[in-house]
This record gives sequence, C-alpha cells and structure tokens, in this order.
Amino acid sequence: MYSSRTAVRVLLVVAVVFGLASCSAGRSVGLACPISRFRSAKPLVIAHASSTYFGPANTLVMMRAAVAAGADVVDADVRVTRDGVLVASHDDDLQVETGTVGTVHSSTVADLRLLDAARNWPGPLHDFPLRQGGVTIPTVEEILSAFPHRRISLEFKTTGGERQLCSLLRRLQRTSDVYVGSAGDAAVENFRPICPEVATTVTDALVVTMNNARAQATPWCSPSPLGQPPYMIGTRQLVTPESIRWDHDHGMAIYTWTLDDPMRLAAAADAGVDGVYTGRADLARAIFDRR
Repeated sequence: MYSSRTAVRVLLVVAVVFGLASCSAGRSVGLACPISRFRSAKPLVIAHASSTYFGPANTLVMMRAAVAAGADVVDADVRVTRDGVLVASHDDDLQVETGTVGTVHSSTVADLRLLDAARNWPGPLHDFPLRQGGVTIPTVEEILSAFPHRRISLEFKTTGGERQLCSLLRRLQRTSDVYVGSAGDAAVENFRPICPEVATTVTDALVVTMNNARAQATPWCSPSPLGQPPYMIGTRQLVTPESIRWDHDHGMAIYTWTLDDPMRLAAAADAGVDGVYTGRADLARAIFDRR
C-alpha cells in the first residue's frame, strides 16, 4: 500500500505523524465532535486494490474472491482513459498488468477491453492459471454494479476524472456508500466542491492541521470523517490505541493499511481501528470475528 498511497504521502507522514504519536494522548477540550459514520465496532475488512493473493490486482476476479473470503469493503484504484472512462488500474503503464506497451491515459476503453489483465498474475502455483481467460481491466461502473450493496473505496491515481466520478455516483445512487481518496491531495481537493455529498478521506494538508491541533490541544473537529494512516513506517508503529482515541474524539474513523500478518491484524483490532486494508481477507475475517 505504500506505492498505492504514494511515496510522497509516506514521506509526509514520516515528517508529521511521528510528532502526532508523541502527543497523541492529549485531547482538545470544549468541543464535542460528531461521531464519524465510518466508525465500526469490529474492524471492517477492506480488500486492498493492489493485492494479488486472490487474483490479479484491481480486477473483478480478485474482488469477488476477496468478498467471498470475508471482505466487507471493496477497494479500487482509479484512472481515466483517453475517451474519459473511469477504469480500475494502479499503474498507468499497461506493461505492469497486461504486458502490453502503452498507457491507460492514451488508450480508449475499447482498447483496454482487448487486453489480458491476468497475463502477469502467476497464481499460487506460478502457472498463470487465468492467462487468456477473459479477465479484463474493469471500469469503475462495472465495479459499482458488481457490488451494489457493499461499501466501496476509490482512490484517484491521477486528476481529471473528478466530474465523471461524481456524475457516475449520482446516476447510480452510490453517493452514500462510496468514499474517495487520492494519491496526493489534488484530485480529492478538486472532487470535494464538485461532489460535496460524497465522503472524502483526510488529505496530506489536513494532517498538518491535525498535527497542530493535537500538539496544542486546541478545540478542533476533522472536516473529513475518515483517516487512512499507515500502520507502520519502517519499525515505527503509527497507529496506537492512544492515537485512535484522539482521532475518534475528533470526528474521524481510522482505516489503516496494509496488514497481512496475523499478529499485526490482531494488534490493529485490539488498538481499536475501524477498518484494515489487507490482501488477506480470509485471515482478517477470522481474526476480527474472534475478537
């Protein structure tokens, strides 16, 4: 998830969140913040878009398998084709997933339909079991239609598709059960005024404001209902019971990333996170259900 939430974001978190941890026990007083609607008594299992355990990343095959294994939330990375269609792909370079020379942004959606999104997925036995099996790069509309009653996490990997996404969510009546983030702040900042009824995640810029409020113990409520801090950076654990209590008190739910290790999944649940991005929905489901 470091790559999907971008190296730039990680560097900012290194600079800012370390300071948050040292003063996370302090709580501002005198202001009752609304409880985030994304809070969850038991952590939600979020099927990480770039996971390849259950199938090729960002494909419907992987998402359906992860849901069958226990995922509550489906996650997808969002890019825009040359003809303005929103599709799910982590990388712009088509070589990464399809072995084809070209880019998402220079292709039409019809071009992408012809590509094998499972070509480079080795499978558990490294025998490429889905190659030439009809697995394609899905559109965001296809994902929304495939999971009509499930919460969806969408992360813009580039700017340019904000109006299309808002129109799509309104047309499909999915403005209440989809939340939107971005790799860097620009796409979310563009999207918010266009589509204010759709929840967006905490931006890097907001982390700085949050840091100041936490350090100074000033009354403050987050304008965003959902934070997505990494669980670890290097050997430093950033998500702790103390930091989560502060975040909850200030109007945020916390969905952390990316945990596949059973011990860390259990520790995150015990710390009080509201959701976990994971490539192992099966492990997370079993652990969270026991706690």
